[in-house]
Amino acid sequence: MTREPMYDEESLVALRQQETEALIAALAQYCKSLEQQVVELRHDVNRLTSPGQEKPFPDVHSDLYETFDHLAAYPRFRHLLTELE
Repeated sequence: MTREPMYDEESLVALRQQETEALIAALAQYCKSLEQQVVELRHDVNRLTSPGQEKPFPDVHSDLYETFDHLAAYPRFRHLLTELE
């Protein structure tokens, strides 16, 4: 007979918190990857722009960033989101 591991309520809450933090960290990492892809694409578009024509992205990093520090849960997860700042 195999026994299921037993968890108290505090352990279950901590496990859910860890799962939530893992998800947020993975999403932040994915956002950083997408940001890098957009910057590379903008560099490519600028490079392919005809001579004498204005580059479409003079600042390849513009309009990529949004802040979420106005949300109530932000302080709780700030340590996971610092690489996005």
